[in-house]
Amino acid sequence: MSRKIILCLVILIMVISGCDAAPIEDLSVSLILGLDLDENDQLLVYMSSPVFNKEAKEKEEVYEVKTFSLRQSREKFDSRVMGLTVGSKTQIFLLGKRLLESKDWFNYIDPFFRDPKNTASARIVAVDGAVSDVIFAKPNDKPRLPLYLTNLIDTTAKRNLVKRTNLQDFRRQIKDKGRTPWIPEIKKDKRIEITGSALLSQSGNNKLSISLDENQLLTILEGKKKKDYSILVPVSLKSMQTSKPYMSFTIPNMKVKKKVVYNGRFIYDIDVKIKIAITEQLFAIDLEKESAQLEKSISKELKKEFSQLIRKIQKAQIDPLGLGLYARAYTYPEWKKVQDQWGETLEKAKINIHVNTEIKSIGTIR
Repeated sequence: MSRKIILCLVILIMVISGCDAAPIEDLSVSLILGLDLDENDQLLVYMSSPVFNKEAKEKEEVYEVKTFSLRQSREKFDSRVMGLTVGSKTQIFLLGKRLLESKDWFNYIDPFFRDPKNTASARIVAVDGAVSDVIFAKPNDKPRLPLYLTNLIDTTAKRNLVKRTNLQDFRRQIKDKGRTPWIPEIKKDKRIEITGSALLSQSGNNKLSISLDENQLLTILEGKKKKDYSILVPVSLKSMQTSKPYMSFTIPNMKVKKKVVYNGRFIYDIDVKIKIAITEQLFAIDLEKESAQLEKSISKELKKEFSQLIRKIQKAQIDPLGLGLYARAYTYPEWKKVQDQWGETLEKAKINIHVNTEIKSIGTIR
C-alpha cells in the first residue's frame, strides 16, 4: 500500500472521528421559531419541535420563553425540552406584528447569520397579530403545524399569491438600499390562512399589507417569468349586457421593461407586454369580432390596477420592486445623493405604466 493511500485513510479516520454525532432522541429540532414582543416590549421566543420518543402521546412540543436575545432563549429552551436545542433544521421563522413595528428588531435574528450551525434557508413569515395565536394552534384536520405551514406557504407561492422569502434573501433585501423587503403574511382567525404579503421598510418595519391579488400584480411588475399566473379582471365592451363582466386568464408569456431618467425627479417607464390565455368567461361575446376591443379593455383595467398599487407603494415610501436598483445603475450621481432617503424620494418620483395585452388562446374546445 502506497504512502498516499495510507495518508488519505488516516485523514479520513480523523475527520470521521471528529464528527459530533448525537442520537435524534437527544435533540430538540426547532422546526418553527417565532419572535414577538409582549405589552412591555419584552422579547418572546417560541419554538415548535417534533417529539421522537415512542412513549410520548403528544408528537409535538411548543414552548414560549421571555428573554433578552435569541441566543439566550436556547439555554431557556434546553431547561424545558427533552433534548439539546438545534436550529439547523428550522423551516419557518414567524415574526409578530408588534415586533415588526418596533425599532431595530432585525438585530434579534443575528445568530442565524453568524452561527454556521443555524440555517439561513428558513422561510420568513409575518403574522398579522400575535405569534402565539399561530404557533399554539392545533388544527384537527391538518398535519403537524410545521408541515402544514410549510406546505401552505410553498403551495401559495407556486400560484404567485405570495413571494417565498428565506432568511438569506431577507437579509440581502434589508442591507440593499435599492429595494425593501417583501414577505408572506398569515393570520389566525377561525383557521390559519395566508392573507397576502407584508411590505416592509428598509429598517424592517411593516409599512403596508397587500392582498393575494395585489401580490400577483406586484410579481408581474417585478418582471420575473413564472407559471400559474391566474388573473380575474372586469372588462367593458359596448356590446356587453351583463351584470357579471368578468374574465379570467393565465399568462403563458410576458415581458416587462423598466427605464429611468432623472429630470428634477426620477421618472420611470414600466412597459408590460403580456400574452394571455382565456380560462373563464362569464358573459357572451364574439371573440373573433371583438378580440381587439377586448384586449384594449383588459389592458386598460390592468393599467388601472397596476397604477393603484404603485400609488400605495409610493405613499408608504417603500420599494419592493427594486426601482432603486435601476436608479443606481442608470442615474448613479443623482441616486447617490438620495440613497439614504430613497423611500421619500421614490414617493415624489413619476412612474408611468404602459400595458399591452395580446390574446393567444381562448381555450382548448372553444
